[in-house]
Amino acid sequence: MVSEIKELYSNKNVEKSFSQENLIKMLIHSPRVKNEYRKIKKKQIIVPIKNNEIYFLTSGLIVSQYKDQPINLKSANQFIGLDTIILQEDQMYNYQALVDSEVIVFETKEVLMELFSQQEGWLFLTLEMQKQIKLLTDKYSIMQKNSFARLTTTFFELALRFGVKQKDAYILPKYFSKKFIADYSGLSPSSVKKIEVLLREEGTIKFIDKRYIVYLEKSTYYTEILSKY
Repeated sequence: MVSEIKELYSNKNVEKSFSQENLIKMLIHSPRVKNEYRKIKKKQIIVPIKNNEIYFLTSGLIVSQYKDQPINLKSANQFIGLDTIILQEDQMYNYQALVDSEVIVFETKEVLMELFSQQEGWLFLTLEMQKQIKLLTDKYSIMQKNSFARLTTTFFELALRFGVKQKDAYILPKYFSKKFIADYSGLSPSSVKKIEVLLREEGTIKFIDKRYIVYLEKSTYYTEILSKY
């Protein structure tokens, strides 16, 4: 049935009508949907389905975890919990603030009612679910690679998404600590320590003043990984 609907509504058209940016505007201005602003302290954990809530991150950074394994990072202007409504296994997901953050909180049922009142609303949810499944699939694929490739992929993702570019270098924020890098890569701290020696010798990374500096073009995986971003 989903494939038949997609013939009527292309992914591009649905996402144009129901981008996360458009959706938050619709929810905030709807008289049928209540909302409140809430501060999330560093290291605080939120579980959307347990709380029957959906969150929109206005500032900060949230780590998305599946079965206690970090799989993604949610930055400002992204929803939390929206992509797992249909999967109904959100108990396997939790979200932990990497830094002090702020969210807009909505009741799940009110968000669903507002979406389903729109013609393409449920299809938008389906597309969000598919993105989440792809994210898990991609993460699983990365975890099958050798340790060197996994750690390199982690540095590439963080550099391209959150690094401050200066000439040929990307400077990562200090909150991307050695422990976080190990957890996000699914590697032990001792493995990360050994691989970092190789990456420094290759010229891919430096660690100065508690910050990682990443030089993407010096990596042997540069062409392969860059095509995925």
